[in-house]
Amino acid sequence: MKVKCFLIVLFAMAINVSAQEITTFTGLWGMEYYQDDKEITKKEVKELFSSNNEIYSDWKKADTKKSIATIALVGEIVGVTWGSVELFNNDPFVSDRDKARKAIGPLLGGIGSGIIAIIFLNGSYKARKQAILAYNKQFDDKTAFKLRPVANENGLGIALRW
Repeated sequence: MKVKCFLIVLFAMAINVSAQEITTFTGLWGMEYYQDDKEITKKEVKELFSSNNEIYSDWKKADTKKSIATIALVGEIVGVTWGSVELFNNDPFVSDRDKARKAIGPLLGGIGSGIIAIIFLNGSYKARKQAILAYNKQFDDKTAFKLRPVANENGLGIALRW
């Protein structure tokens, strides 16, 4: 009898164990990920998503877009720096018009790279958001009831709660 009660209680507790939804917040150094109130790393989120190909493909798209945005951001920094050096060159033998002509290409390249970086970074955030929403959607169809072990003056049992 004790073994049966123990197995029933163990079964009821196992039914109540369920995965938790992922929540994100923007932090100082990027996105922060939480499973309920527990902070988890980006690597742990990636491991959770790797079990579902659709969700994982959205996550990989976000990583790719962020890499492109990072490269474009480096291009922006290089272009603006190069253009500024050309524009503010103190060479007395070069006219201001020639300085501007030499600077316009790198400056436009830097501005263009900055626009590309913004577009791909925004796409990265949208793809991450889409992956998280798809992951969380799987918990929406769960039933609202749970089996709970109950012990009172009448003995042990299982209660259905909703």
